[in-house]
Amino acid sequence: MAEDIRENAMTVSSSVDYVRGLKGKDSVLIRPDDLPHPNTGSGIVIGDMDNGKWYRIAIGGIGSAPSSAIINVANYYSNTAPGSKLLYVSADGYSNLQSVVLLSEGGKKNISKARILYNKNTTSRVMLDVYVYSAANNEYYIAYSNNINFTFQTPEEVSETIPDNYLVKEFSL
Repeated sequence: MAEDIRENAMTVSSSVDYVRGLKGKDSVLIRPDDLPHPNTGSGIVIGDMDNGKWYRIAIGGIGSAPSSAIINVANYYSNTAPGSKLLYVSADGYSNLQSVVLLSEGGKKNISKARILYNKNTTSRVMLDVYVYSAANNEYYIAYSNNINFTFQTPEEVSETIPDNYLVKEFSL
C-alpha cells in the first residue's frame, strides 16, 4: 500500500492508475475506469443503414409520458462523404404536439426525414424513425443526451407503412 503523503506535497496529474477510497473502515484502491458514473441520459448506438429506407432508432415512453432527447445522427466516411444532423425530439402519445427540430447540420446530407409514430392509447409507446438520404449503405452513429424516456436501439429497418392504430407526424430535415 502506498505511504500517506500530505496533500501539499502531492504531485498534480491529469491521470492516475488508482484512486484511494474508503470501504467501511478499510482503505481501498480503485481503478478510475471502475468508478461508478452517474446516468446522464446519454449514450451511443452504431449500425448500418441503407439509402432510401426508414429505420427505427428509438422507442419512447408510454403515451401519457413525455419522451425527449437531443440526438446527433452521423454517418461514417466509408461509401459516401460524412454528414451529421443534430436534432431535438419531443414526443408523447397523448397529444399531437410531437416535434423534431433540426438544431444544426454539417457535411453531406445523410438523413432527410424523421417521423414520430404515436397512438393516443396511453399504454402504447411512441416510436422515432429516420429516413436515410445517402448515396450508399453506411455505418451510422447515433449519439443522444438529455434523454427522457427514450430507449435507443441499433437502427432497425421498418416499413414505410404506418402500423394499425398509430398516427404519424413527419418532419423534413
